[in-house]
Amino acid sequence: MKKLYTFKAVTDFLSSGKVANYKVTKVEKVGFNDMEGNIYHINIKLETAEGYKNKLATFEINDTYLDYLDDDYLDDDDDETFEQYIESLLLCFYVLNTFTF
Repeated sequence: MKKLYTFKAVTDFLSSGKVANYKVTKVEKVGFNDMEGNIYHINIKLETAEGYKNKLATFEINDTYLDYLDDDYLDDDDDETFEQYIESLLLCFYVLNTFTF
């Protein structure tokens, strides 16, 4: 069984300054429950700054993080578009964690 990280743990690591680049490599719908909606496992490749080891991580996210998407978009079979959306979502949370207003 692989280790699952929380969405917050991934965004905290992204804002730590140790990550030079990242890419979502796979999105897998793994379940559904009445409270959170669809549950997804997201594989992400983290290219770290010099002196650190690159990492492959899996985190869990649910529909509550995806409230801004329209339902037709979530039902779309285009995995690449969905992966790009997750990457932009991570970027938004990275910016919010990095800067204080």
